[in-house]
Order: sequence, then C-alpha cells, then structure tokens
Amino acid sequence: MDYFLLFAALGVVFLVNVAEQSVERERRRVSEPEPTGAGHDLSHYELAYLSGGPRRAINTALAVLARAGAVRVSRGSQVTAVYGARPSPVPIEQAVLDALAARPGGYRAGELRRALEAHPAPAGLAGGLRARGLIVPEEAFGTAWRRRKLQKAAVAVAGGFALLVVALAAARLAAKEPVFLGVLFFTVIAVVSGLAALARQRRRLRNVLTKEGRAVLLSARGHHPRGVHDQSSLALAVGIPVALYGLQDAGDQSLCDELSAGDPGGDCAGACGTYGGGDGTTFGSDSSGGFGGMDFGGGSSSCGGSSSSCGSGSSCGGGGSSCGGGSS
Repeated sequence: MDYFLLFAALGVVFLVNVAEQSVERERRRVSEPEPTGAGHDLSHYELAYLSGGPRRAINTALAVLARAGAVRVSRGSQVTAVYGARPSPVPIEQAVLDALAARPGGYRAGELRRALEAHPAPAGLAGGLRARGLIVPEEAFGTAWRRRKLQKAAVAVAGGFALLVVALAAARLAAKEPVFLGVLFFTVIAVVSGLAALARQRRRLRNVLTKEGRAVLLSARGHHPRGVHDQSSLALAVGIPVALYGLQDAGDQSLCDELSAGDPGGDCAGACGTYGGGDGTTFGSDSSGGFGGMDFGGGSSSCGGSSSSCGSGSSCGGGGSSCGGGSS
C-alpha cells in the first residue's frame, strides 16, 4: 500500500505542475509576445496609466493641476476648482476641471477619483496603450482563466489525496513502510505548491502589462530616477515623478497627504508601482515575477535607481501640460 501511495503522490505532484504550466503557457502567449522594438513616445499621463492604471493617471492630473494653481486641495482632502483657471488641452486634466466645475462645493479626492475612473479620458489612455501593444485587455486572458479552473481541480485532487493519506494512516492501512515518509513529503509538496501556484497565476492574470509594456516602464524609470525633479517644466517636475512613482514624489508632502487622506490605497503609503483596481486588475508589476530585480508593487522596495536608458526601445516622458494658473 505504501509503495502504491508513493507513486500516487508523485502523480499528484505531476498533475499539479502540468495544470499550472498549461495556464502559464496561455498567459505568456497573450501577454509576452516579443517586443516590436519600436520607439514609444509616451506622455506623462500614458506613463501614469502604464504604471498605475486610471487611478495613477488621475492622481498625476490632480498633482499637476494643483501645482499649476488650477485646483485647490484643502484640509480634509477637499478638491475645488480655482476661479479663472484656463481650460486645459489635455483630456484628463480637462476631465478633472469639468467635474469640479459641475460641483461647486468640490469633491473629496477619493470621490473624485472614483467619479473619473469611468470617464472617457482614462479610457482613451488605455486604448492608446493597447494599440501600441503595451497593455492587453483583461478579457484576453479568458482561455487562461478557464485553464485556471482546471488548475483548481488539480489542487483539489491534491487536497483530497492528502486527506486520503491521513485517513489510511489513521486506519493503520498505511505507514507500515519507511517509504511512507516519501508519501507525506510529496503529498505536502503537491498541496503547498498547488496553492502557491493558484495564487501566483491569479496575480499574473490580473496584470495587464505586456512584456513590452514592462520594458518601456522599466526604461522610463531608468531615464527618470526617483527623487530627480527637472524644474524645466511642470510635466518633468511633477507629472513624470508622480506618474512613475506615485503622489509621494509630487515634491509636496502636504499635497500628497491631503490627496491620500482617508484612502487605504493612498500613494503616500509608499506603493510605487502596482495599482490594484476595484476589479483586481493590476498595472506596473512584472507578471512573471521579476522586474529588474524589483517588485514595483510592494511598497517597501526602492523604485528608482535603474541604470537602463530610455533610449533603448522607448522615448519616455514628454507631453507638456498647460494648466491655467488662475488666481484664487
């Protein structure tokens, strides 16, 4: 019996591994085609969306508009329009100004972000990035998600086998040979590795950046290291740092604190890359687990410091912002 269980345990380990590889192959087919090598001249708002989705793009617009004097952020995270601020030619900035103009009392920052996430302006950023092959729609992973259901079934088989092994040992029908230690070892391996693989694939399938998208984002971070603020333009001084690293890099801690007040996902907590949306979609992290040795979504890693050049396949940054500096 013990020898039979040993072979069965090895079979379960193999089953769990094959199930994950099936999911992984499909995920890679969708999200990791070879980069085109074409240059990508991205605005700071496109970089923001690539780095943190609609939330990061909206935060970047808020930071730029606030520093330009077009909006006011007061205590309690209240955002209001400044009278006399000029319209902006940048769609996502104008979306913020329009929303505030339609509500004289303004919005709390969190409410404003939620109101704008479904606005056509962030959707336009996403569409442009998809057209460039930098992000994929989450629904493109439909086949991979279906295969993950089979992966769940394989893990359930591993769990059932573990219960069977325990029951047989308790009934003294097994554990009579030294090889039973091997049965226990491989059974634990099957269950633990299977559960870890499920979590890993769930995270990877939520990441909508392509391989080329991750390369462009890493290149941008190398070209614009964290903590470096080029004061030659508002886009370089505020837009690019917030786009790549979050509100914490806006150069104004009080602005960061107010825009993040009462928001558990606030960028001032130190999260410098991945955005987890309400539907679990994530941006800006490596879906294969290694992004230049850094986890941009962890919040505890240092997210600048790359030595790669933005010229290697992408032209990052750009895009000025002309936000009115109306008087209060």
